[in-house]
Amino acid sequence: MKTINVIQSKFIDGSDGHNTQQEFNQTMRELASMKPRFERDGNSFWIFYSETIEEPETLAEQHEMEGEKAHCEDCPFFMRPMSRFGVIDGRAKHGTCGKKGTRQHINSTACDDYYKLATAERRRF
Repeated sequence: MKTINVIQSKFIDGSDGHNTQQEFNQTMRELASMKPRFERDGNSFWIFYSETIEEPETLAEQHEMEGEKAHCEDCPFFMRPMSRFGVIDGRAKHGTCGKKGTRQHINSTACDDYYKLATAERRRF
């Protein structure tokens, strides 16, 4: 995930001192979570604050931002170890990714390959 901080400003200039005070206080309350700073310029104020923008760098991060959260155990490429009787060993918390050949925990977040497959499945129907 790529995080970008963008500095923003807002100018407060009321018709009189009371109007300026009310507008300034209201704006500072609205922007309180963004850690605003201010400079006074006569009867007006400049308020500076920082907005944080997060941009996904991978397909998996994009789906996670949209609220989809998949794990390796949901993926059809994920292979759990088998017992000597040919049954999935439910005690094992690790398996092998059939696509990459790496060892993964069953609760690891799904990679781009899972979301590519899921997107292709949705388009097919």
